[in-house]
Amino acid sequence: MAPFKASYGRDPPSLVRYEISAGDELPLQELLLAWDKLIEQLKSTLLRSQQFMKTQADKHRRFVEFEEGDLVLVKLQPYRQHSVALRHSQKLGMRYFVLFSICRKLSSIAYRLELPSEAKIHNVFHIFALKKFRDEKHEQYLPLPLRSSEEGPILSPHTIVDCQVILKHGQEVQQLQI
Repeated sequence: MAPFKASYGRDPPSLVRYEISAGDELPLQELLLAWDKLIEQLKSTLLRSQQFMKTQADKHRRFVEFEEGDLVLVKLQPYRQHSVALRHSQKLGMRYFVLFSICRKLSSIAYRLELPSEAKIHNVFHIFALKKFRDEKHEQYLPLPLRSSEEGPILSPHTIVDCQVILKHGQEVQQLQI
């Protein structure tokens, strides 16, 4: 529904170009011709603005196509997928998490990946969530699946190096160096 129809409950009036007729008075003809000129100017300004916005948007677009068997990095959304959220603030968090190979190309924008059977995420991804892997070593950046609880992911440390107790808001808090 057009915003005009939502506001006024009817379709907007159509813009018909004025055709000069001998029966119209001169001030009316001038007014209608000026109106037509204004509408043409608005249309050309809108078209120019749309073209400018398209060129600006196209600067950030990239054409990407993957083949079956290509290795890709997957960009997950940690604010939605709490099983991979590693920080309270995601601004400095990892953008691309895991490395998988493409199992099948479903369409020009959707790809099925070979995920482990334990993964708790869907195996079909949009092309903008994938990035071609260009490195020599094939190790996971962050292994999936992460063990998670209701509060978030559970990370298991390899070794505890040091331990200290600090006061935080009047309470003793234990800190571990892992």
